[in-house]
Amino acid sequence: MNVAVKSWLKVWVATVLGMFLADGADVFAVDKGDVRLYLAAGASAVVPLIITYLDKSDVRFGRK
Repeated sequence: MNVAVKSWLKVWVATVLGMFLADGADVFAVDKGDVRLYLAAGASAVVPLIITYLDKSDVRFGRK
């Protein structure tokens, strides 16, 4: 589980950072709508990893 969580966190951070940089990377211009967009993008990027983790036939995160 620990390896899976590390993978989820890395993907989530990379996605949010990418969205932030693509949006102009202005820390002082981030508003509530931007934060919601970043969180949604990060969550949607992690979904395939969660599906992989739950798949018993996939051995990337070890057999469960």
